Amino acid sequence: MLSMKNERNYRKSPKKNIGFYISLAVCLAAVAGAAWTTYGSIQEYTQMSDESSVQESENARVNEEVSGQDYEESKVEESSKPEASDARQSSDIQTSEREQESEASVEASALQTVTEESKAMTAEPIDKGEILKPFSPKNPVKSETMGDWRTHSGVDISAGDGTPVRAIMSGVVKDLYSDPMLGNVIVIEHTGGYESYYCGVTDTSVAQKGSNVKAGDTIGYIGNVPSESKDKSHLHLEVKLDGNYMDPTLIY
Repeated sequence: MLSMKNERNYRKSPKKNIGFYISLAVCLAAVAGAAWTTYGSIQEYTQMSDESSVQESENARVNEEVSGQDYEESKVEESSKPEASDARQSSDIQTSEREQESEASVEASALQTVTEESKAMTAEPIDKGEILKPFSPKNPVKSETMGDWRTHSGVDISAGDGTPVRAIMSGVVKDLYSDPMLGNVIVIEHTGGYESYYCGVTDTSVAQKGSNVKAGDTIGYIGNVPSESKDKSHLHLEVKLDGNYMDPTLIY
């Protein structure tokens, strides 16, 4: 009896039923909103983690490449530094200066020797001979016989066939030999590191290997220089000081 009464009361209060459903809907919406917010946070965190990993990987790769480039570039920079190029140029200049100083020293030494020995100790290789072709160890001169331009390691002194050839300084006949370019050659060794080469003499040389000669002594006669046969008849004279060619005219 009471139950039926309550049921009638319940049915008589539809507003209470509507309120219940509204409350239920609000609760479900709140739960759904919380769930969605949580899911969004998880997704955002996951995305940020993935992006962070990708960025770290990219940074590592870039660092690796940059590190390698730095190493390679450092090697290139070291090899192409202006200081290195300047150092090489400075070295070349110093080498050239040393060579010039060496040549100047040779000539100065020759002049000093001549001064000390005096002209009485030297003699002209050809009496009243004129220089046809000067000493030119660096600048090429025209060779009529060979048809080209070449350096000239001695001097050519004019002289007719059979003209006597004389020793320019006292010394010892070191060698006698025949050269396909220079003809018959007489080599005299002098004191002070000098050697004189008389090229193009006849094969009837009066000098003997090992014999002593004095300045002005006749050692041979004018013959022929094969590599200079188209030039006027002459003596090709070369002089070395400590193995280096020098201008023979500094001696006599």
